[in-house]
Amino acid sequence: MDALPFGFPRRLEGPMAWDGNQFQNKPELYVGALSKHDLSEVEQAIAHFKELGLSRGFINRETFPLTQGLSERLHKINDILHNGHGFHVLRGIDPSQYSEEDHIILFAGLASHVASERAGRIDHIRYERQSEAPGVNLRPTELPVAMDFHTDIDAGNIVALFIERSAKSGGEQCLSSFWCAYNDLARDRPEVLAELAKDWYWEKSIRGQKGKATYQRAIVGQVEGKPEINFGKSFVAGRPNQPLSAEAPPLTSSQEMALRILTDTVRKHSFQLETRRGDILFVNNLSVMHARNAFVDDVNAENDSCRHVLRLWLRDSKTGWPIADSLKYDGKELWNVAPGSQRLFTMTEWDAFPRAVRV
Repeated sequence: MDALPFGFPRRLEGPMAWDGNQFQNKPELYVGALSKHDLSEVEQAIAHFKELGLSRGFINRETFPLTQGLSERLHKINDILHNGHGFHVLRGIDPSQYSEEDHIILFAGLASHVASERAGRIDHIRYERQSEAPGVNLRPTELPVAMDFHTDIDAGNIVALFIERSAKSGGEQCLSSFWCAYNDLARDRPEVLAELAKDWYWEKSIRGQKGKATYQRAIVGQVEGKPEINFGKSFVAGRPNQPLSAEAPPLTSSQEMALRILTDTVRKHSFQLETRRGDILFVNNLSVMHARNAFVDDVNAENDSCRHVLRLWLRDSKTGWPIADSLKYDGKELWNVAPGSQRLFTMTEWDAFPRAVRV
């Protein structure tokens, strides 16, 4: 049998190495609800922040104050993400009761009690209709298509998704433990892990700029025996409407096999989350992979049934995992953004910017 890459464990144990059957149709295992009293605290924190007259980049635990009890409960999500099963759904918010600006404040405010740092922007994920972006090759996040299992590339330890609006149908999130898939591969196909741990040719668009950045880096790495994954297939294989550049080397047969087996194994152990409008999903972005089902918006419903998800990238200075050197994470510009320069925009404000800046 082929050997595992140096430093990679034979098997991973613990709650992060779960199979989807453990959670399928069991939302009580991963959903935490905000009570009416909790929501009253949140509303007071929103009002407090507004009274300060600060730009939204200044939202933090001090400017969005909660009682010690609620703050500690939110911070326990951090422990679930790093030492538990790696994901959590916070439930109880009714978006219809809050303004567009309040959505930004409460999302960033609650997230600040979960993790100490956030990237300097909020992203708005929705169906960008081709008629509104003529001549543009829309990305999967901008289309109502299914998205296969991936992590958010170079995005840090935690992905947070606030479901501001749900689609008329579809759009469900699915999760899969990379640790569980890793155990299968380490036992049955160690040569696949060895291939994924090698340097691959990557291409990545640069926000607000023409051209692409290129890399030679691994898909899977490890730190002190803890495997991590940074993976989106289109970055190494392209996609039908947006292939890699002519300079990109073709995938080898070993690479094609590794991608196929990785994806099949991850799918095998996945499950579909039970989420609803107003939920906030937190996911460990180094150990839990996510996917999205195709969806249909109701274009005649005055936006109430048009999918719109807000996204934040988070990390914690105390509990966050160090990232494997071989992954060559390229996200330094995301962090340590001065509060006054953070782009925590509402969708109305976001739409006012040129598309090249937004994406």
